[in-house]
Amino acid sequence: MTKAAKAFGKELKKFWENDSTVEYVAALEALIGQKQPIKEVKRGSGLHPQVGTWGHPKLAVFFARWLDVKFAVFCDMVIDDILNKKAELT
Repeated sequence: MTKAAKAFGKELKKFWENDSTVEYVAALEALIGQKQPIKEVKRGSGLHPQVGTWGHPKLAVFFARWLDVKFAVFCDMVIDDILNKKAELT
């Protein structure tokens, strides 16, 4: 998540501060029965360990929608197509 946010020129901190993120994570926790579906991950050791943020796969689309408005619009269009029987779930 950390690398993705940087790639889109966004601060991951802002994602976590967003009220809709707080609500979404709470609902996701209740649904999957797992507290805090996010965690900091450290790789490597020594002077320069890499630190990043891991998110549960079920958080991925919500996060990607926040990263890129074009992706959010695409998701909405796909859902609309499914609801209007223009696309099928397989």
